Amino acid sequence: MGRLVEYIRARTFRRGRGVREGADSYSSRLSSALLVLNTQINRLKNKYAGLEARGKEYFERCIQALQMGDEGYAAIYAGEIAELRRIARIVLQSLLVLEQVRVRMESLLELREIIGLAPVLKGLLERVKVEIVKIIPEAAESLDSLSGAIDSLIAGSGMSASLPAQEVEHNELSDEAIRILDEARAIIAQKMAESFPEVPTLTPKERIIYNYISSLPEGAVLEVEACSRALGIPEGEVEEVLKKLEEKGLIEVSQGELT
Repeated sequence: MGRLVEYIRARTFRRGRGVREGADSYSSRLSSALLVLNTQINRLKNKYAGLEARGKEYFERCIQALQMGDEGYAAIYAGEIAELRRIARIVLQSLLVLEQVRVRMESLLELREIIGLAPVLKGLLERVKVEIVKIIPEAAESLDSLSGAIDSLIAGSGMSASLPAQEVEHNELSDEAIRILDEARAIIAQKMAESFPEVPTLTPKERIIYNYISSLPEGAVLEVEACSRALGIPEGEVEEVLKKLEEKGLIEVSQGELT
């Protein structure tokens, strides 16, 4: 009887250890997947920061060209900014989507939770890969690794058979994935306006008055009456143009004075 008790205890101990090892294994695989994901997120953050910095540099050069009356160079820089904005929009959307994936993966405390989320996560990763592969080619391999890590989490559970066949198809995104993409697009619109402002274009009258302002000595205060006399433009029109120049970000007006 003593041996039987000892045998039962031994089996119970081994079974308990197996459960702990299973939990540890799941935690380890999830941590590995998150590590790959975080690496990709940091890569996209660095890429976006570089695009943003270059966009600001080109914007300043564009403004300088406008100040010098060089429309040709201004147009070149405007074209470069437009291309940077296009690339940055793709990078930012990919970044926001991956951050959403990270939030969801970090909340997966139990293995069964990822079974339901896997199709959503893998669908989003596939969409990101398609968008980003031409801009950051090395990203495709990382995203494939991450998708494989999710498959590993499911395969290790022995529960993959419980996934309906149609759920693993990524040709059409799920409602949850579409909602995540829509949220990202809403943020992108505002972020693009802040990071990549539209290059201002000037009407002939705005150009004349802006050139007059640029010719003033540094620290001088613009007098609307004097500007009107010098350019032969009615004071009311000068004031209207000044407002438009301020709206376009070319001048700053404070306390009734032009700076």
